[in-house]
Amino acid sequence: MKRLVSNITMIALALAMFIQPLALTSRAKTNSRSSAPTGESVPAGASALAMAYPLAKIRNRTIFQATGTIRYASLLCKDDRFSVPAGVLQKDGSIKEAVWQARRRGACLITRIDAQLQGAGRGVTSYSSSGTSYGNFIIQGTQTDFRVWSDHELAAENAKSREGKSPGFYITNKTKWPISIALSQVGCLYYQTIQPGQVFKRNTGAVWFTIQASIQPDGKEQRTHWDCVAPVAAVVGTVLLAAATAGVGAFAAVPTALAPIATSAAVTVSGAAVFAGTVAATKALAITVGVVIAKNGNANLVGQYAGPEWPFRCNQMPTYEIVGGPGQPIRLPDGGFILEPGTPLRIIKVNDCGNSMMATTPPRR
Repeated sequence: MKRLVSNITMIALALAMFIQPLALTSRAKTNSRSSAPTGESVPAGASALAMAYPLAKIRNRTIFQATGTIRYASLLCKDDRFSVPAGVLQKDGSIKEAVWQARRRGACLITRIDAQLQGAGRGVTSYSSSGTSYGNFIIQGTQTDFRVWSDHELAAENAKSREGKSPGFYITNKTKWPISIALSQVGCLYYQTIQPGQVFKRNTGAVWFTIQASIQPDGKEQRTHWDCVAPVAAVVGTVLLAAATAGVGAFAAVPTALAPIATSAAVTVSGAAVFAGTVAATKALAITVGVVIAKNGNANLVGQYAGPEWPFRCNQMPTYEIVGGPGQPIRLPDGGFILEPGTPLRIIKVNDCGNSMMATTPPRR
């Protein structure tokens, strides 16, 4: 009997020595169901092994609230569920990201991250791996949808040049007039007046803009950060008469026609009216000239997507041309000019970058 008791005691001691380290390992490899705001520390009682991998962090670089699940390799590791507020759109078109961070992770390898964006109307491509120790992940727009990827992928791509690639806009002035171009959201975030044949080029965030274009007769930029409204006819007409007087803008290199032929719709302004100066010019004349410019001198396209960031970046950023508009002024021998109505100003798209992320297909030639 004494020998039996002794054997049982030895077996119990052996089992205790085996079970204790196994229990420690199991606890170290088990993460928490719960989540915490960025910056919350791991409890002081966590083991050294539990600190082996960085806490899972989700950065939301979209304007939609994100929810989803982080899945771990081991059955001993409980999946994390996350909810990240929407990012905040900034004045320069970029998005200030929102961040979620898990409470614990331990030695759990991440195999998959699934996410949904509330109100986006498009899917989110999941992140998948055979098992990664990475902790930082980003949700961001692509050309066709949204995607979750690791910051290691993003850092590798950002080390490469993005010159000429999306997101951004490349707009060429194909008219005979100086054109004021603006990319707007809640205000004019990017704007510039360019001459015929010149290009308006901006690198932006992977978000949506309204493209606005209007003829600026004297070639001077009149817009401000928070004023994207096209000027009224009287103002445009006054600027046009001033440009004709100074020979600038659309009148910089206009040849004089000895025997010009004007259509019935054209507006003819005598040299006397031009050189009398804009102060003496009648309000009626300024409005008459301005109406011709205003009618065919403004255009806009709403909801234009700047194209995706890596890894779905376009090799050429969304490309547009501005065409049409009133006819180029024809100088008269007495210094006056003839202005033909021409055709409506149009903004057309000449490539497909970003089209799949827009509600309507932009006009083409």
